[in-house]
Amino acid sequence: MTEKKKQKRQFWVILIIVFLGFVGISMPYLIFPALFLNPAYSILPESWSGSSRAIFLGITLAAYPLGQFIGSPILGSLSDDYGRKRLLAGTLLISAFCNLLTGIAIGWQQLGLLIASRFMAGLMEGNIAIARAMAADLTTIPKHDTFGKINAVASIAFLLGPLLGGLMTEKDLFEDLTTSTPFYFICILFFCLAGLSALVLETTAVNSQTEPRTFWQRINLIKRLAVLFLNKRLQFLMITSTCFTLAVDIFYEFAPVYLTVKWAFGPAQLVLYNGVVCLALAVGNGWLPGFISSRVSNRLAIIYSIAGFALFLIGMVLTDSTFLMMLLFALSGFVIGLAVTLITVKISNSVPDTIQGEVMGVQISLRVLGDAIICLFGGALLLLSSKLILVIAAAMSVAAMIYYALKV
Repeated sequence: MTEKKKQKRQFWVILIIVFLGFVGISMPYLIFPALFLNPAYSILPESWSGSSRAIFLGITLAAYPLGQFIGSPILGSLSDDYGRKRLLAGTLLISAFCNLLTGIAIGWQQLGLLIASRFMAGLMEGNIAIARAMAADLTTIPKHDTFGKINAVASIAFLLGPLLGGLMTEKDLFEDLTTSTPFYFICILFFCLAGLSALVLETTAVNSQTEPRTFWQRINLIKRLAVLFLNKRLQFLMITSTCFTLAVDIFYEFAPVYLTVKWAFGPAQLVLYNGVVCLALAVGNGWLPGFISSRVSNRLAIIYSIAGFALFLIGMVLTDSTFLMMLLFALSGFVIGLAVTLITVKISNSVPDTIQGEVMGVQISLRVLGDAIICLFGGALLLLSSKLILVIAAAMSVAAMIYYALKV
């Protein structure tokens, strides 16, 4: 078998693992609000006030991305030194155990165990960083294709995962289903993915070009960031990426809230809008980068796509048409997918192959830190105005565009 065919087969295995992994990650998306706010599903005592429930919902939601923030760069770095296959299989196996603990915590109504298990699951969620690093190792396939398709299958998975998670808690389908059921399923799924990774993926060469590092050097995130950011090009690309993706995450988290406030949309309508965004993201990630890059410079494509997202957000605030809102959601998905993929390719190209895992982990780490902040403090902005949140996201996009345009 030729090297090109071998790497293509390897890439398809990576896509399957990423897709199924993200299906599992996204399944709990619609479950946690009910666990804290819906009396029929709540794991908290009836005596708890509404404000206390909201606070601990925010803490529980923030625990997972906080774990990702700490774990992604460390696991990415370890994959550079010890091989991607070993780390990917190991993290999937531990993630399976963490989701088992989450299911047990819900069944036993143990809030402390629930928060701890979500944090530990986040610590192990360096899978996307390792998968991107594995894709960067495939020299016969352009990075526009590998990174784009990884992001595309993740987008589709985020469409299917919440639907499956919701169905697995629906007692009308089967009376033995509970809010713990999806987590038990995720445990089994991740255990199988760990086996698939160990048996099918090929072992990658370990990094022998750097000096050995102590355990403390590996987990000292601040020190590692300082060393990486000595690369000024990487630094400005990371700042651009983090600023833009924070705006994108605000859109993901609060656009459904805005639709609910403005038009009193129910779950079915919100699922429809979410589906439109996810499908557009899949196209924006998987096809547009290669198509646009052959016709326009990556610099202009990034600038125009970030600017377009800002304009679409303002359009969402101004429009009173549900059809136009859906169109703006779709257009936002296209430009988000295009910009994120092209920026990721530039980040990967700015560093040597020996630290791809660590750099991919840092990119994700900085993003999920912003996501945790949004979970903790975004609710306070709702007290002022749901429109204000989208305007802030638009302003952050404009800032990212200007910063990138001036630095390039």
